[in-house]
Formats: sequence, structure tokens, C-alpha cells
Amino acid sequence: MAAESPQSQTIHSRIAALNLGHVGRAPVTATPIDSELLPRPRPLPAARSQTTHLPATLSNGHIISDAIGNEPNAFTHNRIIPPPTITRTGQKKPPPPALPPRKPSSQPSPALPPRRPSASLQTRASSESISSTISTTSAMSAGTNGTGRTPGSRTPSIDVGRKLAPIFDQSTLPPLPPKRTTEQMEKRYHDIERSRMGLKPTKSIPDVTAVEDDSPPTLPLRPPHRPPQTMVPNEGAAAMRKSPPTRPPATPARSALSFGMNRPQEVSTTNGRKGISQSTENPAGEPPPMPLSSKPDLSKLLATKPKHVSQLQPPSQPVSTVCLCCRDFSAPDSHAAKFPRESVPSIEWLATQLVGPFASPTDQARAIFAWLHHNIAYDVVAFCNNAVKPSTPAKTLATGLAVCEGYAGLFTAIASNAGLESLVVSGHGKGAGFSPLQPGQPIPAEYSTHAWNAVKIDNGEWKLIDPCWGAGSVCLRDQKYNKRFAARHFVMDNNEFGLRHYPTNKSLFHRTDGRQQIPWDEYILGPSGPTAATPVQVYEGVAEEEGISETKFLPSTYHIPVSGGSGTVRFQFEKICAHWDPVRNGPGKPYPYIMKIHNADGRGGDEFRVFDTNGSVWWLDVESRLLGKQGQTVSIFTIQQLGGQDARGVSVEECRRAMGRKGWSGGGLAAWELV
Repeated sequence: MAAESPQSQTIHSRIAALNLGHVGRAPVTATPIDSELLPRPRPLPAARSQTTHLPATLSNGHIISDAIGNEPNAFTHNRIIPPPTITRTGQKKPPPPALPPRKPSSQPSPALPPRRPSASLQTRASSESISSTISTTSAMSAGTNGTGRTPGSRTPSIDVGRKLAPIFDQSTLPPLPPKRTTEQMEKRYHDIERSRMGLKPTKSIPDVTAVEDDSPPTLPLRPPHRPPQTMVPNEGAAAMRKSPPTRPPATPARSALSFGMNRPQEVSTTNGRKGISQSTENPAGEPPPMPLSSKPDLSKLLATKPKHVSQLQPPSQPVSTVCLCCRDFSAPDSHAAKFPRESVPSIEWLATQLVGPFASPTDQARAIFAWLHHNIAYDVVAFCNNAVKPSTPAKTLATGLAVCEGYAGLFTAIASNAGLESLVVSGHGKGAGFSPLQPGQPIPAEYSTHAWNAVKIDNGEWKLIDPCWGAGSVCLRDQKYNKRFAARHFVMDNNEFGLRHYPTNKSLFHRTDGRQQIPWDEYILGPSGPTAATPVQVYEGVAEEEGISETKFLPSTYHIPVSGGSGTVRFQFEKICAHWDPVRNGPGKPYPYIMKIHNADGRGGDEFRVFDTNGSVWWLDVESRLLGKQGQTVSIFTIQQLGGQDARGVSVEECRRAMGRKGWSGGGLAAWELV
């Protein structure tokens, strides 16, 4: 350090002095600064050589070195930044001022660190090592973009364990074998030629598994033919021998392709065996004839196969012109009872079996209609408890329970599988729970409560049927189901069917009177119009069994006025069809019919009067004053037992003579109320 410290100057004074020097004035002489006050530069590290045998080491894709490349210049804190240089136009730039002389330092330079001996690092003198080192160095230099620094040192731990290849010395190699002379080579060639053997011709055998030959062994040769022996007379039975029959000579074999190529065969007439088919010429090599008796019969095989509906149908029969009411359905009705529901595997199978024997679509539909009566019962519990759920034909077949929708759905399913055209029709039905409108009662809006079917029968006619009502009836008071076959719901014409069925789809009336449809108010009020409160009460069980039409009763209304007390009232009913025969179509000859009436004042005894008939219509005329008083009921009965005997076929005169003398029993047919 100097004895006295230099005088300190401000930065502004130094800048001003420098500026004056640039404009041609004498610069102010700055006070020299002691070199000892300046910071001494940091000694540089010892330089180490970079060899091609020590490439830069990579670690995870980065260069291992003592610093990071591309770093900015560092800022010096203890030095004074020189002022900027100002250059005027046309003025030459003066040379920079001379640097102050540097005071030599009395301290010695630090000693270099000792160099690691190169004995631990052994390099290979092979070209592979040098080329790999150059490639690694070039790749590292290319990845630094010119900003990285080449490392000057290596990590000693990397080269630990490396050894240089031994020095190549040709004197240590084994001696080569001596070369063969020309004589030796020729001898070797002749020996090889002599050792070779010629190829032997062989036959190619395919790779086929051997099959044992089950054919019989070859027969031995026959002895030579002997001449026939002649008969010698009078030498006994032993001498009377005939020569064996001669056989035709053997013929050459014949190709199998010549057998049976559309050539006619003839039945042999010389072998005497029945059922053997062979050619009369018996060509050479022909196989033995086939016995026709063991040939399978195609018709018998087809008989065991399942038959389609079209195969089960017999030849087409002429369509019956008899009305449905008089038609004999005993065949389809009895056939339908042969297939209990528990033994039916599927709807398709049932359809095939039910309609198979019948060619008429009407008989086919009747068989399905009758089968539902025998096997499906009305679900009274679900109906009375308002627990009816939608059902499917398969479920109805499995459970055997259904309501109207289930009956109609299963009928259409069976009919469709049988090849019939069938529809399920929904709408209103005047069944259980329906009450006729009273006089003055408003007409309700149209609503749906029932389901039935439309099926196409003979002559392409659409027929309306109700399999639910045809299977039986329900008693709401006892909540019981009465299983009773009601064929009238199959045979009645569509006009009569429409009196108790009103379809939602107005195109499904299928009327035969020329009317496409009828209005809702006409249906709900009945055929008599607004004045008809209630139709006549007909007990349909007896009426249907005896072939009596429910729509042809007189009076047609349930209430009969008797307040006037004058006039005559005719009671009348008739058969469902003019040519309906009770013997052929019904249970037998008809019963006699009687009416129960009351005396004039209503306090006397009851009186029974017999109906007159011509075989088709029954009638009885009664004075209104003799019917009874208001509130009483007059009824029609059948006499089924008369004097302990069956009353079928009893005439009107016999019945009148027996009344009051013999006991009788019967069933109700119809009833009216007196008002």
C-alpha cells in the first residue's frame, strides 16, 4: 500500500475530463491509481490436455463439465465503467489513452496441482477405439450448437478397470499347415470319384396308410370239365345219374362305369327268384342283382316325418251350402277334444294337429273354437278383483287361464299358424256387468270392455266369433265360472253378433244387410230404439240347446203393459233357421212348451197353457187381463219330464191332456214383467 491515499474524484469530473480530451483540449491529468488498490485477477486453473482417447462423458443426455455453456457475461463490482466515446463528424478518432503501468507483484504464482499419473489409464491402440471416440466427440460437438465447452478433464471412475489389448506379435502365431502338392491333389480327387456310387432306380410309393384287405381268398382252380354221363338201362338206381349242369364260360372283366348308365333293366325270368332285378343278357362282369324286397319304401319313410299343414289337408271338398246354424260340426268338435292342453308342446304343433284333417277353413276355425272351450278357463279371480294383467298366447297356453283378450289372442295365434286369416277385435260387449239404459238415462260415451275375433272362412267370408263367451259364462254373484259350450257364438250371423258387440275399428262390423256400420246410440239402446228399456229375458242355455233364436221372441221387450186390461197379447218364438232339424242338428225331438200366467185379479192360482206349433214356430195368444197384475212375471218353460217319462216328442194334444193329471218338470226359456 502507498504512504498516502490518492485524492478521490467523482464520476462526473472524470466524464467531463474525458469529453474535453475528445474535442481537442488538453485532457485533465487524472490522478494515478495505485495498482495495489485494484483487485488482483483470479489465477487460472491448470490447463489439461484433451486427447482423443478421453472423450467427453454424457450423463442423461447432458455434457459433464465444470461449467454450463451459453451463460452471460458476469458483472464486476469493484471496477469503474469507462465513459462512452463521442465521435464528431469528420474528426479522426484519437488513439485511446495509455494504460497505467502495472506494478509488478511481489507474490509468487501458485503452484500447479500434481498431475495424475497415466499408468491407471490404459488406452487401446485399435482403430475401433479411435473411431468410436471421434464419433462420440463429433456427436457431442454437434449437439452443443457451438456454445458448449469441451471438457478438459475426465472422471477417473469411468476408466477404472479398462485394459489395453495385448500387442500383436506374429511370432507367437501357430505355424500354417504345409501346402499340398499337385500329385497329392490329383490323388485326393481320384479317391473321391471312386468313393461315389451310382443311383439305383426306385419306384415312388405314396404315403398312404395300408388298409387291410377283407376280401375272401382266391378260390382254387376248378377241375377240367368232364363229359356228361349217359344213362345205362337196367343197372339200378345208382347208375341212373345225370350230368351236372354246364356253366357259361368266364368272360373278361367289365368297367364299373358301364353299369347303370341310364340303361333299362329287365326282370329275369329264368332264375325263378321273385324280386331280383337283372338284365336278361347278363353281360360279362356285371355285379349280382339287387334284391328289391329289401329296398326301403319312400312312402313309409315320409309317413314318419312331421307333416306340414298343407300335407295334412285331404283333397279339397266341395264347400257346404248349408248355413252355419244347420251345419254338422260333430267331426271338428270331437277332434278338438283329443288334445289336452298339458300335452301340447307348442302353438305351432297344436295348429298343425287341429286343422290337419279338415280342408274347409270353417271346420278348421271351428276346431280351434272348440279346443279353447275344452282347455282354457276364465280367470274369475283376476276379473273380480280387478287384477287383470296383459297376457300373451304362450302364457295363456301354459296357464290355462285367460280373460276375453287371452281367448282372442290365442285363437288368432293358432289360426295364423294354421294358415287362416284371423284378427283380434276390441270394443264394447254387452256381457257380465252390463245393465240396459233406463228411460230418460243419458247415453254414455263409447268405451271398450271386450275382445273377440274375425276369421276368414269358406268363400272368403269374414266371420265374427267370440271364443270367450263360447267357452262358458261367469256368475258374478257367486264368482264362479260355468264351463258350458255355447256354439251360438260361432254360428250366429254378423248382424245378430253386432247386437252385443261394438268394435272400436268401424271397418270390422262385417254386416251382411248392406250397412257398413251402425251408430253407437243405436247399439247401446238396442234394436227397439229409445223406448226399449230392456229386451226380453231369454235363458240362453235352453234356447241354444233347442235351437231357438233369441232375437225372434215376441213381445221383444221385457215389460208388458196390462194397465188397460183389454186386448190380446201374442207370445211367439221360432227356430234359429227354417231348415234346422232338432234330430240332425240338435239333441232330438223338441220338447213341448208351456206358459205360466196368473188370474185376472192376481189373487187366484197360477195357470199353465200349452204352445201351439207347426214344427218351426211356437205361438200362444193370451188376453192381457188374464196375465196378472202389475209387478208379476210371466214365463215360458220346457216340459222335459212328464209323468216320469222323457217328454221329447210329446205332441201338443198329449201335453194338454196330461196337464193337471201328471207331474212334470222342466226348465225356463224366457220371461216378461207386467207393468
